[in-house]
Amino acid sequence: MNDEHKNEKHGVESPSWFERNVNTIIIGLIVACVLTVLAQLVFPMFDEHHPPHFPQYENMIGFQAIFGFAAFVIVVFLGKGLRLIIKRKEDYYDA
Repeated sequence: MNDEHKNEKHGVESPSWFERNVNTIIIGLIVACVLTVLAQLVFPMFDEHHPPHFPQYENMIGFQAIFGFAAFVIVVFLGKGLRLIIKRKEDYYDA
């Protein structure tokens, strides 16, 4: 008997495709990121050439990644603050 059949007998759902292959997906994402970085280093012709607003920062290697991560962190913390302002009581729908 295979494991999926046993799980169905006992009323437990078998894991989804994503749960079974999560390590493969993570490794695939890491490989895709590394290949993207290598492609940018090998083929710089694909970079958009526009005049930078702040050349001392924008010409640093990794600036766009750092800026994007910082923006993401700021949005998450703003969302947490917004939650404190607009959340409702737990018994809102019961009343």
